[in-house]
Amino acid sequence: MTDTVRLVALSAGLSTPSSTRMLADQLSRAAAAALGRDGAEVEVTTVELREHAHDITDALLTRFPGERLSMVIESVRAADAVIAVTPVFNLGPSGLFKTFFDAIDIEVWNDKPVLLGATAGTARHSLAIDYAIRPLFGYLKAQVVPTAVFAASADLGADTEGQADEQPLAVRVRRAASELATMLRAGIGTTAAPSETSEGPADGAPAGATSTVDAEFSDFVPMGKLLGRG
Repeated sequence: MTDTVRLVALSAGLSTPSSTRMLADQLSRAAAAALGRDGAEVEVTTVELREHAHDITDALLTRFPGERLSMVIESVRAADAVIAVTPVFNLGPSGLFKTFFDAIDIEVWNDKPVLLGATAGTARHSLAIDYAIRPLFGYLKAQVVPTAVFAASADLGADTEGQADEQPLAVRVRRAASELATMLRAGIGTTAAPSETSEGPADGAPAGATSTVDAEFSDFVPMGKLLGRG
């Protein structure tokens, strides 16, 4: 892990202020504290996607991000880790959140450590993270922190009463932040993944070397041959 860790927090809240931004700030502070215990300097950049809504829509339609959105994309690309927080609507992320990911290149997220967060009015929406949001980042090939943090209105209301350390939300936030710090200490996300289009052996591998996956399927029989057997 480098001496300076760059975190980008993406908040897809639709109002100002928003519970989504509140959770994003809590996660950012906790992550910075967890990383700071190792002596690392942490730079946190918070992006309100609401402020880029028109640029995101234009980029989705034209496939060309404008200057302001390009700066956001480059900050995500350069980040050591991303904290992504969205409100939940109809058991899924907000349209603004999803459109942002639709509008930028998928390769930006490859092997990127990501801490997920979500907010909603009641706890009954909490499963949306694992059933609707986490699969998106799996498809993007991001390295998702095991613990995702969901906050209902009651969680955030309790936090404003000066009882943050006593609340389950604070416990989840600290655990998720600790897991993110552990991933970064282990170097996850710092090594470029091999290209899927490469047809030869990986650099440094002897010619003719096969992967464990190749060995596992060494007895594979093509469907055409199976159909031809009597």
